[in-house]
Amino acid sequence: MQTIKQILPKIGDNYRLQNILIARSIVVKAIREFFAKENFLEVETPTLVASPDPSPFNEVFKIEGKNLYLIPSPEFSLKKLLAAGLKNIYQITKAYRDWQEDDPLHLSEFTILEWYRTGAEYTDLMVDCENLVNFIFKKTQKTSRLAEKSKINFQGKEIDLTPPWKRISCKEAFKKYARVSLDEFLELKNAREICRAKGYQVNKKNSWEELYHQVFLNEVEPKLPKEQPLILYDYPAPLAALSQIKKTNPKYAERFEFYIGGLELGNGYSELTDFQEQEKRLKIDIAARKEKGMKVFDYDHQFVEALKKGMPKTAGIAVGVDRLVMLFTDSADIHEVTPLVI
Repeated sequence: MQTIKQILPKIGDNYRLQNILIARSIVVKAIREFFAKENFLEVETPTLVASPDPSPFNEVFKIEGKNLYLIPSPEFSLKKLLAAGLKNIYQITKAYRDWQEDDPLHLSEFTILEWYRTGAEYTDLMVDCENLVNFIFKKTQKTSRLAEKSKINFQGKEIDLTPPWKRISCKEAFKKYARVSLDEFLELKNAREICRAKGYQVNKKNSWEELYHQVFLNEVEPKLPKEQPLILYDYPAPLAALSQIKKTNPKYAERFEFYIGGLELGNGYSELTDFQEQEKRLKIDIAARKEKGMKVFDYDHQFVEALKKGMPKTAGIAVGVDRLVMLFTDSADIHEVTPLVI
């Protein structure tokens, strides 16, 4: 197999795109090899559905003249397969979100990797992420380097990918980088007061999530260590999305994201399996979409019915394939690593 060092020679920008696309194929092949080794089944699910994920943080594309939408994620379909009895599955597929196309980290059409490990929880996925990234690293290096530490150069920094990666909770990160008690911030009244004291624009229409992201995006995320991979875990319960609430502390959820070189690469959960709680959250999301003036559609009743029949204890994660390619080709802009720019 060619290595990324061999296919990215310093021969000028005219060749960079075609060489990156070759590197991309190596990364995708390595992903499939990793999951074959882990005895996961690769599956395919629809990219056109009547009821996509109604998250109010992602706008979707509607097919004109039809009640069909391009998926922002294959998550609902994959969970239906789990409820039908499949175990340990993954998918690499196109997904779609209505982003600003000039954003260096987002595309309206992108490639997503999702995998679901049955009988597992979010801490098991953290290990999966460490192993997957290191497996890809080894597949993209010369044989002589396999005995060395897994060090990669990304955006001027040498990053050691060797497990275990640094782990920090959201609560710890807010305290360390923003000097904010997240326990106190969880109360909307307190969040408004804290944001106002920090000089952010605050009004009565601000949701708690908007206030959280003002602090997180401006004071926490930019300060996260870039010299080593980082797992940020135990998100506040209002940001649980489709994850389980922690039994030991219901203020937080069993959710994590992982970063390498400051690049956010994946978002994982101990999956919510309670159909009543899931239906409640979907209805809340639909109401939030109406409030924001976003596209509105019915939630996926088949998904809820599948959970009602029973989905096993499972941990699942979505990882941006394009961003993985950015990491392994030292690219600062996601548009560099996709055929969409051709």
